[in-house]
Amino acid sequence: MNNLCRISVLSLALFGLLGLSVSAQVRTPLGDFRWNRYQEEKQMTREEAVARYNYCPTSGCVIRFEDVQVSPASARPGDTLRLTTTYTLLTATDTPIPVSITREIFYQGKSLGQTKVLSTRNLNGTWTQKVDFPVARDATPGVYTLISRISTGYGSDEKSVQFTVR
Repeated sequence: MNNLCRISVLSLALFGLLGLSVSAQVRTPLGDFRWNRYQEEKQMTREEAVARYNYCPTSGCVIRFEDVQVSPASARPGDTLRLTTTYTLLTATDTPIPVSITREIFYQGKSLGQTKVLSTRNLNGTWTQKVDFPVARDATPGVYTLISRISTGYGSDEKSVQFTVR
């Protein structure tokens, strides 16, 4: 396997449950990726998010990434990084909606792989998800870009963040 592909790319699962964690391993075209434990918790209720964004149900849906962070921002091969993603969902009715989050890591402009995970359903509000992912012991030093995309039947949004392997 190419050294560039050996960064053990993140993986996330959204099940719309508070504090749910899961760990699994999956075979992909780039090799085996470890799905580390993640946690998801609601940061704001629908009412709090409606007030924050002055949301009116007749104005459509809000699907927005609030923040995407990788910490620490610089790591050595073999270290574990934490991806923290915060996003808001608001729809005209307070019903759970299917959510898909896609993560893709790039090195020197080339994609190292993409992980797409579909949740069953998430309620309206603001959610934060945290997942740890290991950097392979033989990962190539340099700057990596992680792009996170969220999509629903109502729309999508994306944000990117960089981290360094030294």
